[in-house]
Amino acid sequence: MSETNMGRMPVGDPIPLRFDPTTKRRLEVLAAGIGPRRFGALVRVAARRLLADPDRVPDALGQARRASADARRITWAERPLDLDPDASTRLNQLAHQFHTDRSAIVRVALHRFLSKAGRFRHPVLSEHARTDLSCRTRVYLNRSTLVRLEKLTARNGDALTAAFVRVAVRRLLDDPGDLAAALGAIGAVRDLTPEVLGPRTNVHFDDDLRDQLDNLAERFDSDRAELMRLAARQLLANPRDLDQAVTEEIYRGDANRGKLLARNTRRQQTADQATAAPAVRTAPSPQGNPFGKRHVFRFDEDTKRRLEELADEYGPRRMSALLRVGIRRLIENPAADEALAQARRVAAPPRTARVDVALDDELLAHLDALADRLGSNRQELVHLAATRILRFHHNIENRMLDEMFRAPNNRKHLLAKHARREEIRRRERGSGT
Repeated sequence: MSETNMGRMPVGDPIPLRFDPTTKRRLEVLAAGIGPRRFGALVRVAARRLLADPDRVPDALGQARRASADARRITWAERPLDLDPDASTRLNQLAHQFHTDRSAIVRVALHRFLSKAGRFRHPVLSEHARTDLSCRTRVYLNRSTLVRLEKLTARNGDALTAAFVRVAVRRLLDDPGDLAAALGAIGAVRDLTPEVLGPRTNVHFDDDLRDQLDNLAERFDSDRAELMRLAARQLLANPRDLDQAVTEEIYRGDANRGKLLARNTRRQQTADQATAAPAVRTAPSPQGNPFGKRHVFRFDEDTKRRLEELADEYGPRRMSALLRVGIRRLIENPAADEALAQARRVAAPPRTARVDVALDDELLAHLDALADRLGSNRQELVHLAATRILRFHHNIENRMLDEMFRAPNNRKHLLAKHARREEIRRRERGSGT
């Protein structure tokens, strides 16, 4: 320990790390809340916590790799493929030989073709002119591959994508090569682009910490960067006791520990007082009107129309109450991360329709906490809540009443009032029920 640096222990040489932009931004925000120039210490705390429980690393690493692959997964595109009987038979035999399907072999064929197209115009034109294509099958291709193929075919102004696919398939049938390895590497229905990572960040690690990290990486066939991305995600998922842990990481001198912790506490209290603002809470109206500040969210036209139709079943002006029920159910859902991942894999239409929703401060706090945990935002989560309430809206009568009236002591009276109003409304509509 240096006698001139108030207990600050120098750390070792910097090592380069790369995080995805969302993780990097969340780490920076978390570090800024602890104090100035705390990013490196925060990353080292994440590393030490990962090393403290190495038995959990294999499962967590496998889960992180699957999540990364799912994040880059894209929906496939179905396309017809017309072949002559001989080529169709050979393709089926090849699929049977390698225990796969025809689509996977076609995806490999297109990848090889785009990697080394060579002289293709004359074979493509000849293929386009064939008249013996009597066998039709449907194959599933990567959209990114089709985009590259269409750019290649557009060079000469020809719309001959189907002929290009057949030329690629015939080339593979004539020369399969190491097809087993190719099927494992590029045969899956997914985008082949690598994970998007941000610019390099240098973080100082002492020799002992760096050696422990390297040993763990070698043990699980990984590397420093991948383990540190895992450590960062685990830290963000459970950011417990970070102020003290980061302070101890920066100042490792026992003689000055009490003074430094006290100074850190005073600085944190000063920062909290400077940034604290009085919470504005709007009390629920006894008449059951919506409460809280109104927030604007965007939906596609079809989703907004279906929400209005469902909300109208519970009476006029019930959109905010319906969406609050959807948000509360999403917050309570233990599988919210899986629902969000599935929603992201589905291509959504443009969200141009505006919907105003009244949300109280407490519900907003829970929504923001869920967004931080899932790496999302309010807009995305509210849209997810809306789509889920449209799918699962059975038996929500009492929850709608909770949101509309918020008076549990008068539940019986409110239920009766609601039933009378619904009977009158349906009679006016002529439903007779």
